[in-house]
Amino acid sequence: FFFVAMSSDEEDYVEYEDEEYVDSDGEHPQHEAADISNVLLEDDMLEVKSRGYFVGLDSNRIECSVWVGFPLSFFTKDLLFACGLDHAKSVAVKLVFTDPPVYGSRCPTVKDKHIFIRQTTKRDFSTLGLSDCEPFGLWWTLEQRLSEYLQQEWKEISLGQQRTMERLREREKLASSKNIKHLMEIHAVSREVAKLALVHSNNHLDCATDLLFDEKKKLELQKEGKNSAAPQVRSVDGINMLLKCLHCVQKRIEDCTRFCIVCDKPHPLQLLKPTVCSEDLCNFQFTNMGLGINIENEIVKSPQACDLLISMTTGASFSGRHFEPFPTVEAVFTTPSGESRKISFDRNKPREVGEVLQKCPSISKMIDMIKRGCLREELEAVHPLLYKLLRWIVGTNRCHLHYLTDSSMRVEGVHTEHQFILRSTPPEKERAFKQLKQEHRGTFYAFHGSGLGNWHSILRLGLKNFSGTEKQSHGAVYGPGIYMAVDGATALFYAGYGHVGTGWQHSQFGASVKCSALCEIVNYGPEDGKHCTGQLHRPKCKHSTSSPHYRVEMEELVVTRYLFIYANKINNTGVLAKDLKIPKNATV
Repeated sequence: FFFVAMSSDEEDYVEYEDEEYVDSDGEHPQHEAADISNVLLEDDMLEVKSRGYFVGLDSNRIECSVWVGFPLSFFTKDLLFACGLDHAKSVAVKLVFTDPPVYGSRCPTVKDKHIFIRQTTKRDFSTLGLSDCEPFGLWWTLEQRLSEYLQQEWKEISLGQQRTMERLREREKLASSKNIKHLMEIHAVSREVAKLALVHSNNHLDCATDLLFDEKKKLELQKEGKNSAAPQVRSVDGINMLLKCLHCVQKRIEDCTRFCIVCDKPHPLQLLKPTVCSEDLCNFQFTNMGLGINIENEIVKSPQACDLLISMTTGASFSGRHFEPFPTVEAVFTTPSGESRKISFDRNKPREVGEVLQKCPSISKMIDMIKRGCLREELEAVHPLLYKLLRWIVGTNRCHLHYLTDSSMRVEGVHTEHQFILRSTPPEKERAFKQLKQEHRGTFYAFHGSGLGNWHSILRLGLKNFSGTEKQSHGAVYGPGIYMAVDGATALFYAGYGHVGTGWQHSQFGASVKCSALCEIVNYGPEDGKHCTGQLHRPKCKHSTSSPHYRVEMEELVVTRYLFIYANKINNTGVLAKDLKIPKNATV
């Protein structure tokens, strides 16, 4: 710590050290503590690297910034698809330490802007900067969760680091930091080699220098240093903060479909995609504060799926039926007179949503806006609610909806090339379905057709038995249940034209389309309809002898597998579900 005494002419000055801040050995205690922290940081970074993670350091007099990360190839393709992540990229976590700029000096928090989590194409973190990174759908959630975790665990982390630093101090006593730095600079050797030279010389600088001038002994020290620098497993009470942060972020990505991405409350069941819970505040923050998904990334990566979602919501708005869930978005805009006004959609006027969506540019035009970096600006110029509405439409979809571009993965014989893999069943229900499949002689396939607008709800709530409720689409002539058609023509009849609402006029599939799903059904109960026990009713069973359809009362017996889009009036007569060949390699 140096202080400056200015002379009266302010040109000459003298420097002196404040002896109050110097210990008996002439060392600065604060400097020594910082040196030990640097040794701890080096050890932690070395261990992180040995575990296959990425690590980098950017340190100066103002802040100490540590980068750690891992490749997204750690996770399954299904999870990456659900989260809108690219398996070729990596997650990068930046931890910033200030006041003082020493590793572990204080707990990094989001509030202090000392935690950043981004996505990057770089694998070399030694030169990584925020300009090399980009946000992704879960960045806000992960930053919040990591910040909360560190604050909860900071006492334990600090105690663990203190114990480790005590052991490091004992180790460092054999070689002073000042002498180590001197040897590193003069002889261009690693810290470990310089330290070993001093240990062998009883911390005598001249003797250590002589050792390093002897090439043979220098090589021996380098060999010894290489062995001693090998990553060591921490003792029980030792804590590597960097590894704890990495494990926390990895775990939160793995479990992102189990918790609300805003409030972190667990969902009743694990979902297929990360999203918010049903709380109004969470929905408000999700849609109006830009939390959750990256809509630009979703449009670029899944243009056909986004196109279809917009068309379905448009159809729901114009159908005149129950429009659920209803978009909860709002915006503030300035009138020509300079007055600020808050606007949102009125549940009693659902057509307003469709009228706004009809003004939305096509997907190809929006991709061009994204490339120019002006999507939000241009959409809000069309209508103040449009950008947030698109985020809500894509973000609240809870299904895997994957457009099949590879013809070998499509189902043959259904007379349309517009096919999606559709997974609408949460993992826990999927496991229960597979268990039922094993218990009841396997499964079979059947079609389910429904109006375009109805699919807005189906993709968010799943196929439901709404018989006898206000949400029932058609008369339950043959009894309650989810109706399934044996043939494609019947499903398309129920999908209907015209009376089910108009789709999005800029859709690549056309403004008026039919949607039919191919569903897998557990072969429940006796196949002979005369002995039907309920839950699954086959055509002409004893409970409805004139019914040509399957009727499923027990929702757990049916899951969606494919969604077929028909842009033209196609006759699907003669297309039987039992004759279709389902590709075994069709996965998301």
